[in-house]
Parts: sequence; C-alpha cells; structure tokens
Amino acid sequence: MENKVLIAVDLSENSLKAVDYVGNMMVHHPSVAITLLNVIREPSPDVMPDEFEREAYVKKMKEDTLRHMQEAARRLVARGIAEKNIQIKLHVCKKLVSVADLVLQEAKEGQYQTLVVGRRGVSKKEEFLFGSISKKVVGEAKDCAVWVIE
Repeated sequence: MENKVLIAVDLSENSLKAVDYVGNMMVHHPSVAITLLNVIREPSPDVMPDEFEREAYVKKMKEDTLRHMQEAARRLVARGIAEKNIQIKLHVCKKLVSVADLVLQEAKEGQYQTLVVGRRGVSKKEEFLFGSISKKVVGEAKDCAVWVIE
C-alpha cells in the first residue's frame, strides 16, 4: 500500500522545516508519494482593480512559488526520497476561500493518509484577523494523521 503524504507549503521557513521533517521520517518508506501543495490567492478586484496588473501579479507569484516548491522537492530528494515520488501542485484561488479549506479539500479528494502543515507562529491578533491554517486543519481534518511542524 502506498503512503500518501500531503505537505502544505507556503513561502515561510517553517514550511521548509516541515518538508525536511517529512523527508527524514519517510526516507525508509520507498512507496511514499509526497505532494507539495501551495495555494496562491489572486488579489480581489477591489484591491487590484486592473486585470492586467492582477494577471501579472499572479504570474510572478506562480514563478516565485514554483522556484520555492522546486527547492522543497530538492530537499526531499537530498534526504533520499525518490524524485518520481514527489509531485508539485500550485492552486490559484480566485474566490475568497480559506487556504485551510483548500488544503482540507485536497487532502480529502486525494485520499492522503498524512497531512503536514508548518506552524507560522502568528500572534493572537493575527490569528483572530486572518485565522490559523494549522489550527483549522487540525480541527477539521478527518481520516488522516495531521503533523504540525514548528
């Protein structure tokens, strides 16, 4: 049976710590399949009304994020995970949907056994205003293990 692991990767250092942790933990599982998932939020037309500017922003974010994700994949390979067992997924979110909801949706649809998130260490004020992805994932994930890496 294949071990399926979903790692939610943002552009923070803690998400790379999560990648390193998974690489170290799963190196002895040759059938592991690891998906690196990143969600890019497209700016609202209210914030960035010019469509050309919005498209340019998303294109640049995709390029920057892909480089970061490729670095995350290299870190897994350096720890002994086979490159063929690593998949990168970028999801551009146009609607006002929480990143945690998209991570949970991917985990459910992909039938992952393990879901990994890095904890960014936001303040209570930031958590109140913007929510905590790791907190929501832990509270709502079903039928899988959840690892929160700090």
